Amino acid sequence: MSSLTHSMQLILTLVKTQGQVLKPLESTLSVHGISFTEWLVMHRLYQSSDHTIKRVSLADAIGVTASGVTRLLLPMEKVGWVERVTNARDARVSLVRLTSGGLEAYQQATNSIEHAANRVTNMMNQQQIEQCMGLLSSLHLSAIDAAQLS
Repeated sequence: MSSLTHSMQLILTLVKTQGQVLKPLESTLSVHGISFTEWLVMHRLYQSSDHTIKRVSLADAIGVTASGVTRLLLPMEKVGWVERVTNARDARVSLVRLTSGGLEAYQQATNSIEHAANRVTNMMNQQQIEQCMGLLSSLHLSAIDAAQLS
């Protein structure tokens, strides 16, 4: 049996770590009735001007397909967190907006996520956190580059 390369060991460690990091975040968010993926949607909408974004751009931003984001948004629309918006300039463009109820749910959930994130990173100092963020950003860019070459 061959041993794994350092690149493979890194990828496997990242996948395992992702699962361990998501557990407390999902648990924290369940109190608010929000999944982590739904929070990501709200976060991206919160960052957008007028809390509105094209569905396709939203899908790209959170790493799902256009149909995947549509399936994700349906229950969020039903509970009133997001709403469909028509584009006055181009009716073919599908927009989604964070509602006032969604904004309130997002802000409450974000406070809870901040506490959970602090618990997850409690063994790291600020310099280690910044180093890790820098390395992960480099890996992210490398992954984007690799995907474009495929």
